[in-house]
Amino acid sequence: MKKIALFVVIITLLLSPCCKKESDITIKIPLVTWGGYAALFAANGGASPSEDSLFYKYGKFKVELIQEENPTNQLIGFAGGAYPIIWSTMDMLPIHYLELSKDKRTSPKVIGLFDYSRGGDGIIARGDIKDGADLKGKKIVTAQYTPSHYFILYYLDKFGLKAGDVNMIYVGDAILAKDAFVTQKDVDVCVTWSPFIYDLTDNTKESYIEGAKIIASTADEYPYYGLIADIYLARADFVEKNPEIIKNFTKAMIDGYDIFLQNKEKVAGQIADLFGIKGGAEEVALMLNDVTVAGKEENKRFFDSNEQFSAYNIFNISARLYKESEKKLPEDYAIDPNLVVEGSFMLESIK
Repeated sequence: MKKIALFVVIITLLLSPCCKKESDITIKIPLVTWGGYAALFAANGGASPSEDSLFYKYGKFKVELIQEENPTNQLIGFAGGAYPIIWSTMDMLPIHYLELSKDKRTSPKVIGLFDYSRGGDGIIARGDIKDGADLKGKKIVTAQYTPSHYFILYYLDKFGLKAGDVNMIYVGDAILAKDAFVTQKDVDVCVTWSPFIYDLTDNTKESYIEGAKIIASTADEYPYYGLIADIYLARADFVEKNPEIIKNFTKAMIDGYDIFLQNKEKVAGQIADLFGIKGGAEEVALMLNDVTVAGKEENKRFFDSNEQFSAYNIFNISARLYKESEKKLPEDYAIDPNLVVEGSFMLESIK
């Protein structure tokens, strides 16, 4: 009887569907504390999976937003399949692609734009330094292999300089870079985030550092607006097996942008709740002052190879800088960004 029962169980399993129905799928997306995901929160109606979300309305799948502040853990989850969709910055992809593309299933595909930094990142200098022409031999503190690192490499390149032409000091993150600038007077330059770039350079604040000034920023009055772009990545195998989910995901993101515009305070509160932001919706609103949340127009430009800071061009710029200036990438690194950028779903959604 036991053998017959076991046989029945095996046959039942073999005859059962091998894949979950879309309505059974919940996509977990890990996020760091940041306000630029506003359209994602709006589309989902908050962080929890819900049948009231646009994702369920359009595609009968759910999305759960979770806090994961360690990017390494996010990449491990992506590689292992726990997180089929994650966020990243476009500039990091040339580095990530080296490892993730070793398995064609985990090769990353850029399916959309979350936001552009708009004054959220900056380069601060002290003393007589006016711009990049004055940086040769100067001590610069930044977080290695991060958007801050990419920003300073790009800035130096515009003045004909490479990493070897300055005294580059690496720290763990942009906060530590700020701290080094504050505590070590021999540090000439740091690359950090808002609100620190404003706190250190505003002479009406107690945090002001004598002689500190912003020499470059991603604010739209500088030529670096668009240089740092937050994106969402999907595993290649997930895109291949679930084109309808990807199509409906991008559609929900675009419509989520419109919901965000109409309900900014509510969405800001949802963001604050997930990340435990003490200042609540008001603090998140301040974050949103330094970012352009992406809607139709931003995504259209991002996937247009003719745009200065398109997905394709940012990938190529970053790859060149890390190959030539930092020697992080091999000399023969020549990845076609078309292998990474999958804009067809988003472009279909914004027609």
